[in-house]
Amino acid sequence: MTYPELSLNKGSERGLLNGHPWIFSGAVATPPARTQPGAVVDVVDCHRRFIGRGHYNPNSDIRVRLLTRTKTQPINQDFYCERIARAHQLRLDGDLPNRTNAYRIVHGENDGLPGLVVDFYNGFLSIQFHTWGMEAARKEILAALAQVLPSKGLFERSDVGTRRAEGLPDRPTGVLQGEAPPATIQIEECGVPLHIDLYRGQKTGFFLDQRDNRALLQHYARDQSLLNCFAYTSGFSAHALRGGARRTLDVDISSHIVPAARQNLTANASPNATSHYLIANIFPFLEHLSERGPLFDIVVLDPPSLLRRRGNFKQAMGIYTKLNRNALRLVRSGGLLVTASCSSRISAEDFFLIHQRAATGAQVESRILHSNLHASDHPANPAFPEGRYLKCIFARVLR
Repeated sequence: MTYPELSLNKGSERGLLNGHPWIFSGAVATPPARTQPGAVVDVVDCHRRFIGRGHYNPNSDIRVRLLTRTKTQPINQDFYCERIARAHQLRLDGDLPNRTNAYRIVHGENDGLPGLVVDFYNGFLSIQFHTWGMEAARKEILAALAQVLPSKGLFERSDVGTRRAEGLPDRPTGVLQGEAPPATIQIEECGVPLHIDLYRGQKTGFFLDQRDNRALLQHYARDQSLLNCFAYTSGFSAHALRGGARRTLDVDISSHIVPAARQNLTANASPNATSHYLIANIFPFLEHLSERGPLFDIVVLDPPSLLRRRGNFKQAMGIYTKLNRNALRLVRSGGLLVTASCSSRISAEDFFLIHQRAATGAQVESRILHSNLHASDHPANPAFPEGRYLKCIFARVLR
């Protein structure tokens, strides 16, 4: 159990001692000699005192992602079994399995497994290896998953941009163990049937982190009209229809997701409800609609991350504000705006400021009814603020 050693500059261990799992390039005094990307290294301070053990990547700004702070703990298959079992038990301890048969089991750094994502979809596991370290440990991780989480099949979706940032190539989507999943998997969340495409769907197949906000929308949807922007496969609208919405209009730029969206809308609509799906670029579409109407009882705004680089913060704040201003202009008096941001670089306070500025620009007042984070299967480590990425506001609009 001897690992190559990486030493830190004086004082650089402070964040690590407070629980943060990342070591950046500027903190490194002496890198390990002749160590390949993805190897396990021991991290020591300037006095050679042990700080932690983790995966090393000399080609990334994040040089080390810590796995353990226990010197006697080797990084092997038993380690991955223990971490995966602990993460799974965290989900089982709540009522999550009683509300849905699709949820995240491993959430990267927040479950002590940086660079690894594992989601469960009604008997199938969908997995992503984001980093060199997890890619190097692929064999041990797959064996651990087979031991701890028996499933119908294990499907890989490591077609993510974070791999390219690590210097890793995309891996083809495909079956790693067991059965191939069907073209669409039917899941259920909070009484709502939904159809998921593991082959071409976003992330590992679906945006599981918005589950609680979709379910909350049901309680506000009866007899309401809804505009769902960045609709993807119509998860918010499916929940609204299940809650009794009378009319939904979903808008997204991607045409290939329409079949799954129509399945979700049809499965949840009452005989008297109407649903339409429009392929359009949301940004000019919303700008145009905000000037002409019509107004809706509820507008949902759930865009992709608009801030991927820190240097673009001011520009992203402006784009978010404009989107929210235009959305607010389309909400009738007494109606509801449901707005979200999934960028970790936009803090909760930043998002409140966006909403405030947007309300001023739209010349409306608002009252925030709910301010939520991601669902419980996406837990947040308080020592890792980057893990608190999703913000969602439910706001009553007053004219």
